[in-house]
Amino acid sequence: MKRLNEKIAIVTGAASGIGAEIARMYAAEGAKVVLADRNSEDGTAVAENINALGGEAIFSRMDLMCKDDVAATHRLALRTYGTVDILVNCAGVLVNGSFLSLTDDDFDIVLSTNLRGTIWTMQEIIPTMTGNGGGSIVNLASISAIWPESNAYFYGASKAAVAKLSKDVAREFAGQGVRVNTLLPGPTDTPLMPDFMRNDPERLAEFTKSTAVLGRLCEPADIAYGAVYLASDEAAMITGQQLVIDAGVTISND
Repeated sequence: MKRLNEKIAIVTGAASGIGAEIARMYAAEGAKVVLADRNSEDGTAVAENINALGGEAIFSRMDLMCKDDVAATHRLALRTYGTVDILVNCAGVLVNGSFLSLTDDDFDIVLSTNLRGTIWTMQEIIPTMTGNGGGSIVNLASISAIWPESNAYFYGASKAAVAKLSKDVAREFAGQGVRVNTLLPGPTDTPLMPDFMRNDPERLAEFTKSTAVLGRLCEPADIAYGAVYLASDEAAMITGQQLVIDAGVTISND
């Protein structure tokens, strides 16, 4: 049997990168997936691709800075599939810059999307999960939450907050069958990779050689495998935990 057979999943940030790969992999494992993203064109294309390959998916336009969008996506999932078993909070934004150059606007967009958006989705969907006997939440943080990193100050702070929040929510709702875990990806080939690395192959190769002890940076599928595991019954006894998937970057300077 497929590992997520007949489960209903909402995946945010599903129009590209890690979120899109999680959505595809969930569908391949038998889940019915609601893809949520503010990019309607790309999100719809990913959903259509999943359906063309024999999976089942729908798309919902959702901006995590709009609480009404979060509620609307939840309502769409309930109308279409009747419940929500899995929530993946993958949507996020990154603003690069030196610490003294970052602005209040940078802070607002990063924290509103990465942290408050995660709060809103969990507050919206946890009551459905508890009403149905439980569920699994997988929140995407980052090694920026635990590993010193230049030029991603607000991003790292937001992801550290997501990791801590996830532990607290896991503790509160464990008795009601809701598991909450966090994935901490390392540098991954997605649209969030800074342009100064993406557009400079030599710099990217040097960074990979000096930090990724397993020999390459992560691909979206590497992270998606972790998301499948944490949402599956194989992880039934795992909650409040952080799974680092980073090609060994965080041990490269140990």
